Amino acid sequence: MRAPAFLALRTLGRNPIRTVLVLLGLAVTGALLLDMTMLAHGLETSLGGVLSRVGFAVRVVPKGTLPFVPGAMIPDGDGLAAAIAAQPGVTAAVPVVGTNIFVARRGRRTPAFVFAVPAGGTGAYGLLEGRDLPPAAGSGAGGRLPAVVVNPNMVRLDGVRIGDTLVLAAGPSRGLAPVAAPRTFRVTGVADFYIDLATQRSMAIATADLRALEGRPSGAASLILVRLGDPSRAGALTRWIGARDPRVDALSIADFLGRLQTRLTYFNQFSLVLGSLSVAVSFLLITAIVALSVSERLGEIAMLRAIGFTRARIAALVVLEGSALGVASLPGTFALGLVIAGYLDTILRGAPGLPVDLHFFVLTPGAAARTVALVLGTGTVAGVYPAAVASRTPVAATLHAEVLS
Repeated sequence: MRAPAFLALRTLGRNPIRTVLVLLGLAVTGALLLDMTMLAHGLETSLGGVLSRVGFAVRVVPKGTLPFVPGAMIPDGDGLAAAIAAQPGVTAAVPVVGTNIFVARRGRRTPAFVFAVPAGGTGAYGLLEGRDLPPAAGSGAGGRLPAVVVNPNMVRLDGVRIGDTLVLAAGPSRGLAPVAAPRTFRVTGVADFYIDLATQRSMAIATADLRALEGRPSGAASLILVRLGDPSRAGALTRWIGARDPRVDALSIADFLGRLQTRLTYFNQFSLVLGSLSVAVSFLLITAIVALSVSERLGEIAMLRAIGFTRARIAALVVLEGSALGVASLPGTFALGLVIAGYLDTILRGAPGLPVDLHFFVLTPGAAARTVALVLGTGTVAGVYPAAVASRTPVAATLHAEVLS
């Protein structure tokens, strides 16, 4: 096999300008293929990484929904969370209420999203500086102002600092009177709220304080975050939760991503169509170039047959030319593909309503391996037709024609 490989590489080097132009074309089509492979599962992979970083193995949501869907609540979230926390292997079950709130500051009310948790230290967000919410439910005991933890956007956009006071209201204006009056909170810390939006103002307060602020009854929750000592037991726990309360869905990280995937079929179909076009263009380009190269070397091929090369070795020589083109295009494929993916990812992430931690294009070992396999496979298959033509070249007639020419 060494002789065909050597001859294949030597053939590609005969016309360096043509070979370089072909490799540039293959790099462009390969880059499109790589980007579509990254896009097919990029958002799912990115979200999976964020969810794994948060550390909660199971999420309990109202049946048929995703977290924080407006109006969707778990009726007895506190009671269900307590029952889950009593199960073997469960280290924490945190009922979370998420809702829109308004921050009255400097004569105007700014919308924000509030996470209400039973107490500080739950891990529903990551504290960056300052102090977390107090460990006891309801942070305004002893005449002190209740505590609030804000996200970096409120620091950057509104100039909020630790120690400042914020007036939170359930309604956007005094004309739309809420059930309960606005309340004053003191900022105790700044935190990273996972899957936050790019310009969203987010904050965390105690659940008891939110219920007092909105005048809502106790018990209901938007979702329940469950942490397990052994995440491999998530499947058994989700089945137990589903059997206990049919009004909820208990989702492991894999289940959660599976439900999200059903809403991302557009990206899969889009990447499949463009990826298929990329493979087809690469196939036609390699087939045309290798066939042209074969037509220019019919005399050489007949000479090789005359000195003892078998049809199989001639075919292998031509197929290796196609494979060599695929291999040589890989560096350009990945270099150009990553540059384009970064640019497109920046554009897509600039759309409103997208969390800052999510990415559409994610290079994973699986995406890289699929791209390499498709590029090499396309190059190899593209060389089959020219190889068949070369192996059937009539030796005597071709040599005779070469002598006469």
